[in-house]
Amino acid sequence: MIFRNLYYLILGMLLGTVLGAFICDDTKKKITKAMQKKATQLSGCLKSSSEKAEEAIHTIKNAVKGLT
Repeated sequence: MIFRNLYYLILGMLLGTVLGAFICDDTKKKITKAMQKKATQLSGCLKSSSEKAEEAIHTIKNAVKGLT
């Protein structure tokens, strides 16, 4: 899922760059908004994944402390 979001983000950036000279300002605003939305989703995925990893590490640390 993260790679798919990253793919769409990069694709949107490339299309926005290439087509930027040929399209109207309203469409440019829509493309920019879509790119920001994908970037926010990607950031949310990475944040939730890192939070889950942090919780797992904390749980493992507590388990190891309980064994010693």
